[in-house]
Amino acid sequence: MREKAFENSVVSVSELRQMEIIDISQGKRLGFISDIIFDENLTRIEYIVVPPENGIFSLFKRKDEYLISWEQIKNIGIDVILVETTKKHYEVKEQESE
Repeated sequence: MREKAFENSVVSVSELRQMEIIDISQGKRLGFISDIIFDENLTRIEYIVVPPENGIFSLFKRKDEYLISWEQIKNIGIDVILVETTKKHYEVKEQESE
């Protein structure tokens, strides 16, 4: 896997959302980013939001989503983002029913 040199380039939010999230501690594909949460000053990414398995395809039935802190991201490659955590360390974001 090749890495992007982020020191000399800019990455857009849409590019991040197209990268697959892989948990290296579990060896598991988590899916794709559904949302990004910034700090109150909009200067720093605090969390990436990843829906549970099949959650992105559940258009009418919203499920819990996982918040993965920016500190848990270990590497951002060309097309994947590697995170290191265990499922018990995910924070759960409850979705409101519409």
